[in-house]
Amino acid sequence: MTSDNQHFLLTRPRAVLSLVVMLAFTGNIAGRAEPAPPFISAVLTDYGADARGERDSSEAFARVLTAAGTNRHIRISIPPGRYRLASRVLLTAAGNSSNYGLHIQGAGENVTELVVDNAEGGLAFVGKHLTRMSVIVSDLSLVAARNGAGTALAFDTANAGVQNDRQFTARDLTIRGEKFDRGHFNTAVHVRNAWFTLLHNIKVTQQYQPAIRDQAFNTEYNFLLEDCYSPSLTDCRALGGRYGLVHRAVNMKPDAPEDGIIRGCYFVGQAEGVVIDMKKGAGEWPEPGLHMDNCHVAYRDQGLNIRGVQQANISHCLFYCLDRTGTPWHVPDVMPVPGGTKEKRRDYAPCDINFEFGANIVVDGNIFTEPANPNRVAVRIGPRSGHILISGNQFNVSGTAIKNESREPSYASGNTFGGKPDWSAGLTPYADAPHTLATRDFPPPPRAPSTGGRP
Repeated sequence: MTSDNQHFLLTRPRAVLSLVVMLAFTGNIAGRAEPAPPFISAVLTDYGADARGERDSSEAFARVLTAAGTNRHIRISIPPGRYRLASRVLLTAAGNSSNYGLHIQGAGENVTELVVDNAEGGLAFVGKHLTRMSVIVSDLSLVAARNGAGTALAFDTANAGVQNDRQFTARDLTIRGEKFDRGHFNTAVHVRNAWFTLLHNIKVTQQYQPAIRDQAFNTEYNFLLEDCYSPSLTDCRALGGRYGLVHRAVNMKPDAPEDGIIRGCYFVGQAEGVVIDMKKGAGEWPEPGLHMDNCHVAYRDQGLNIRGVQQANISHCLFYCLDRTGTPWHVPDVMPVPGGTKEKRRDYAPCDINFEFGANIVVDGNIFTEPANPNRVAVRIGPRSGHILISGNQFNVSGTAIKNESREPSYASGNTFGGKPDWSAGLTPYADAPHTLATRDFPPPPRAPSTGGRP
């Protein structure tokens, strides 16, 4: 076997096969050996994959990569069909002597299905001592054939040296269970130590009913990004799970990861929709640049939790809360989280946007709607946050619209309170204990006494 600086391996339990193996790929035309082409393009079924899903197709990936020889640029096409993976497909790469490139492409979502029938997961890419690597996965579905089917799609490179050009792109994917009420991944997409990660049009679901009704968050993470620089999520969908998106710094220096872009995404049915956690210690800030716009967030505990973000924009999003305990607007014991009387109120303060640690941020053009636990807070400015502009938003909720706990100045202007139907019975526009929130808003309109119930 070659050294770590010379190989790119695909491994599975008791099997280790090399993408850049010791021998070059050779063809035999009329008994004459031909040199390896600069790249290899392969169809997985030509290497023994079973499109009917009756036999394990994990080994077919290994055969393709064995045939690739010293080629580091590989495109694997997967025709329509169901391909059972009895073992996780794990690819590892090492060495900086050349660029690496891999594209795995199906024939379309729910047309090409990789059916994951093991506890470790589907496709995983792991690199060591790499600065130039590009991995693309597109146009297929990853299907959990069992509950707790590991991680559907993973990318990880060792956090050492310059990370430029460790690129991971996933697009036009569906990640789901085999049946509506059976099958889920523990994590759908997990990316570590990648620059400019692009996740586009990825749809993730855990089981449907009764799991969501019972608030059983079987999937832990829909999207988990760790030590990634300036990732971009566009037009993605996540239904269910404990976390919709977690983007956090773990081992990187605080100025290394950028906050990234989240655009046109749905995070629905999670305990926490989006968590951005860049702060590692006192006085540490990441590089700036979080942009979150045109998203839809339906959460139980927290919609967007900011921990260590500066210079950000949160705009044109819809936020609503699934915790309706204590609200009179919904019939008790019928909704996914029952509502009803004050005595049924959950002892928790759900929060649409929670600024635990954030500064120099604009929150504009968002809609906060639907009744919920009367403890609900739409925007919380924590003691370590400040210099936040909250402008042009509509607060049509129960609870508190803006809660300021910081001694740093922040500003609210041009916001409106109420709507149609009017969910804002008992709404408190401001809770400003430090008295550092400057307000230039439209006051709530006068209203007739409400008796509760559905609008």
